[in-house]
Amino acid sequence: MDLLGEVLLSLKVASNSGGIYALGKDWGLAVPKMPSAYAYAFCCIDTPFWILRDTPPPLELQPGDSILVLHGAKFRIASSVDADCVELFDYWEEHELPKLLPGAKQTAPIAGLKLGDEPRQGRLLSLAFLLQDAGGNALLSALPDVILLRGSARGFFPWIGSMLEFLANEQTSATPGYVATATHLAELIFTSFIRAHALSLPSDSVGWLRGIADKRIRHALALIHSNAGFPWTTEALAGEAGMSRHTFGRRFAKLVGQSPIEYLIDCRMQLAAEKVMEGRLSIAQIAEVVGYESERAFREVFKKRFGLPPLRYAKVQAQLQRDAARH
Repeated sequence: MDLLGEVLLSLKVASNSGGIYALGKDWGLAVPKMPSAYAYAFCCIDTPFWILRDTPPPLELQPGDSILVLHGAKFRIASSVDADCVELFDYWEEHELPKLLPGAKQTAPIAGLKLGDEPRQGRLLSLAFLLQDAGGNALLSALPDVILLRGSARGFFPWIGSMLEFLANEQTSATPGYVATATHLAELIFTSFIRAHALSLPSDSVGWLRGIADKRIRHALALIHSNAGFPWTTEALAGEAGMSRHTFGRRFAKLVGQSPIEYLIDCRMQLAAEKVMEGRLSIAQIAEVVGYESERAFREVFKKRFGLPPLRYAKVQAQLQRDAARH
């Protein structure tokens, strides 16, 4: 089983949009903290720019480089590290630009995007994604806030240059069928970022992506993901992996960064959060689906994991999405 491939296929983009910014001499755009379902990709076409965050050192992108910002992380994108930045929401309201909402279809590339003073000779391709069930996807949860792909990373998907050229071509964007094609390409770019990151991980890293590189641990992970509600024990998973309990537990923790049971609980809670947000099942039914005989025990674990009881969690998440939509 290609677990990475299966999980990549499970990534659902509820909606996406894109456009090309015309860049002047001095410019900057500040993107606030957003719900975890929001992600952004920026591709450097012909003019270097910077990605700045509160703690890590700034990252400079050169032509041919691309960056993906995940988990609704707060960041700034600018022509220099000390450039003044306009707030994204203010910019969007001032220019009456379309909002990124679930199920919304962009009928054309966002036109008229401009940053900085005249003359504007540089270009920056921007893509925004609204992901479906972001909190419940093990792969997304294992990823860092920022994935940077230098021009050399195109070896993982050599066709990305042609895709970006298609998306960035203003004449192409005016032809029939552009939007449908651009939508599929944008989603392909999104998954390609993640695949390239997974394939370039150093051997000493830990986490879900390292775990799937090990055949036996990958098999155990696949069993957990295919049936998180099953009463798995470390002994049972070790037996399925063809290992002793001690060896399996130690290797799993070394590669994944947590014990098998801790990982199982995380998977169950991610699945539970997805079910709670869907609102189709009662809390008792959700508890049973994710492997809890006691609704009370499920509620306790859920609150410990998310800081809120299930129904309160759903209300808070829904409000966050409404607040984001209003902007």
